[in-house]
Amino acid sequence: MKRLIWIISAALALFFTSNIYAAEAELLHANEWSVPKQANTILAMPAVRKSMKKLQMNVNSSLKLKYPGGDEGTLWVNELRSWLIALGLSSKRIELIPGSAISTTIELEVLTN
Repeated sequence: MKRLIWIISAALALFFTSNIYAAEAELLHANEWSVPKQANTILAMPAVRKSMKKLQMNVNSSLKLKYPGGDEGTLWVNELRSWLIALGLSSKRIELIPGSAISTTIELEVLTN
């Protein structure tokens, strides 16, 4: 019985600890991006809105943009980066990483320092 309680306690501790430190990436899908763009439409995109809120909460945080490779992915991430800068995010806080897990998605991950 003591062993079972210990195993359950260890499993719960591991679960809660891993969730605290796991970074949550927001996903921006290509079909969301294919709309005419204005500041209000960009900020209405859930991935952008959530990421910008997280960035505002911690001035030492940065944004990792993991994008699909190739010409299309590069053009897309550079357009997104330009919009984020136009919306007030410093270019020094943005890191571009090729190799998104899904070819039609940019992953936005806020990293806290």
